[in-house]
Amino acid sequence: MNIRKLKPGAFAELECKHFVAEGLGLSYFADETQKEKFKPHVFFIWGVLPGERFIARIAQVKSKVAYGVLARRDALPAELAGEFAHGEWALRNLAAERAKPECDNYLRCGGCRMQHMSYGQTLLYKGEWLKNQLVRNKVEVSAIEFQSLPENTRRHYRNHVQVHINKFGTYGFYEPVSYRTRAFPDHGCLIFDEKSVRAQFPQYPVEVRAARIRLNTDGHAVFTVLNSKDEHNALARYSVSWPEGRTIDVEFPVTGFFQANLRALPAWLTTIGSFFDLTGIESPRVLEFFSGFGFISRMQTLVRPMSTLAMDILSKHQMQQVRFSENNREIEAAFAENYRTVDLFLPERISESLIAEIVAFQPQILLINPPRAGLLPATWQKFRETALKNFNGPIIYSSCDAATMARDLALFAAEGYSCVTMRAFDFFPWTHHYETVSYLVKSP
Repeated sequence: MNIRKLKPGAFAELECKHFVAEGLGLSYFADETQKEKFKPHVFFIWGVLPGERFIARIAQVKSKVAYGVLARRDALPAELAGEFAHGEWALRNLAAERAKPECDNYLRCGGCRMQHMSYGQTLLYKGEWLKNQLVRNKVEVSAIEFQSLPENTRRHYRNHVQVHINKFGTYGFYEPVSYRTRAFPDHGCLIFDEKSVRAQFPQYPVEVRAARIRLNTDGHAVFTVLNSKDEHNALARYSVSWPEGRTIDVEFPVTGFFQANLRALPAWLTTIGSFFDLTGIESPRVLEFFSGFGFISRMQTLVRPMSTLAMDILSKHQMQQVRFSENNREIEAAFAENYRTVDLFLPERISESLIAEIVAFQPQILLINPPRAGLLPATWQKFRETALKNFNGPIIYSSCDAATMARDLALFAAEGYSCVTMRAFDFFPWTHHYETVSYLVKSP
């Protein structure tokens, strides 16, 4: 018998077995005889929970897996009719943890994946995923704490988005597993407060298909055309309420990286500060990998004396555009003088002069805040064999990807480091993303 490959747009009746770290339901054919007729046999589906039987619309098919979205009942062909347990979605039965989504665009928009459960349930899943990554990499952690956000900060938390614009001039996010633009709902987006700035949206011509928006806590928004020449000269300003009782304004290039949830930053910065305190080192010399424009170390200098040698891919020009200020008075910092431009994902291009500078600096603490790809093992090996040959100090590691973080912690563990404590932060409510900060020390 010939086994036909499913095509995008097809419908399949499936059963969800697990809710996996991508925020999708790992699912299989509900009727196993379908395996003899169709392939692939493994599905990752938006909007379903373990134990649910349902009909999904297939959106993307690869060699061994397919991706899809829980189907709407009114979109099903007549031959797929039958008994359903939900008035809107093609669910044969409902999991006990299923909740009513707050957003009218849920499963029509790719912005959130976890609104079909309670906020507390999202944290349970994220905590489980984090522990699974650590176990998979054989990393032991003495203590893990997962910090939630207060209820009044779980909406409109995102300060940086890319808004897509279709040929009809409709603004919104892409639909799940699609490049179709779904307009924002009438009640406004729940993770990004676009409704407050809707009237300010520039009337871009239809050939412009994406805009970047950076929204400060005071309501000031900066709109730029994504990847345009002018965008590289545009600046944004964010206001960060930290340390306690102070507000620091940061002006930086709109294309630069900045944490997307400003209201979650105080707890994150305080945790990093507590890890600095754990080192017991006064006025430490800190080597910072993936520093960006130095947000972490510059903010920490507000509460403790420290010297930093930092490196990342940003150019000197980009560094010169950055300003930290308080009450309209610029905060002087020597960070830019001690910043070095280097691509840490190209270890073969790390210069001998930089290695010599690190050796002369004699770092006491290593601060790492990599992108999702983590710290390239070859890069760590390069530094370990040269500039950091004699380094045995504590490591503070902040990560937005648990998989690469656990891989890197296993790398450190092989050298005798142990993770004393780890804290996770729900920077991205209703999505499968979260942030972690780890404190590592080398065993005597």
